[in-house]
Amino acid sequence: MPYEILIPRQVERQIAKIPREFATRILDDLEGFADGLDYKRYDVRKVVDSPKTAPRYRMRSGNYRVLFFILHNRMVIEVISIRRKKTGMDY
Repeated sequence: MPYEILIPRQVERQIAKIPREFATRILDDLEGFADGLDYKRYDVRKVVDSPKTAPRYRMRSGNYRVLFFILHNRMVIEVISIRRKKTGMDY
């Protein structure tokens, strides 16, 4: 059974600022991950300094990073933010 994806309004605004082809890829990756929770295929890892009671996770999708919570008891993935990865070329 797939997990439900919750995207708050502030994250929707972040998605609106991303070029369409990247936004589509990010949302497709999120949906694919929610269907099977395949951590390796979608490059999902626990954020290092996140609390053990409510760990945050990150997913890489191209040059973007998606931060989210996985609420297993409710079968929900709650997206916190979607940001562009900072590289040495960004000033």
